Amino acid sequence: MKKFLIALLLFVATIRTFADGVLCLTFDDRHFTNWCNAIEIFEKYDAHATFFVYGKIDANALASMKKLQNAGHSIGLHSFNHAKAVESYRKLGEAEYLKQEIFPQLDVCRVNGIEIRSFAYPNSQRNDQTDKILFKHFDFLRGNCGKILPKGGILAQADGFFCKNVALKQFFPGYSLSGDFDMKVIRDAMDRAAKEDAVIVFYAHNITPEIAKSHHISVGQLEEILSYAVSLQMQIKGLNEL
Repeated sequence: MKKFLIALLLFVATIRTFADGVLCLTFDDRHFTNWCNAIEIFEKYDAHATFFVYGKIDANALASMKKLQNAGHSIGLHSFNHAKAVESYRKLGEAEYLKQEIFPQLDVCRVNGIEIRSFAYPNSQRNDQTDKILFKHFDFLRGNCGKILPKGGILAQADGFFCKNVALKQFFPGYSLSGDFDMKVIRDAMDRAAKEDAVIVFYAHNITPEIAKSHHISVGQLEEILSYAVSLQMQIKGLNEL
């Protein structure tokens, strides 16, 4: 009985909940100029985001990553070559996959004071084996919500998209904010997250002055989402803050 109670306490200690829900906005690749230009927008709403960087962490990348981190945002990794994780792992094996795709970024960040806790899968390609490998080096993994949201499905009804208890090692399905997306779909999902004290994750790439054809979110769309989150009293956090 004593061992059971200890195990139960340890389990409870490994999960976190958040009143009024948490909105996690994430951005991929290396759109450093526009990401940094958006710092003032996030500050306006007391909001933080997560920026997943792919490619070589050179001096220019480090400078931008430090600027974002100093503004309270979270930095994550998106692989060195933007390789699809499952295909790369099957071809290379664990050690060589990590050597080619993960450590060239992770080692540079550690040496230069960039806190890394999360990884976003390139093209959202993942399986249980890649999760197991990457959870050795990251606390949070992000893909997309394709498996929990069938094509044409209603996001606010996709139970797996709403994370009510964040574990120490947690996978998050993200929903794409791409081009001229339906803002009502986003608001409805945020309504549910706020009501259920759940964490929801959205992703885009660049933050552009005008609405783009795909992949990116405009400044106006970003502000509309941030403003609505504030009206719901949701917390707007980077993944490092969970």
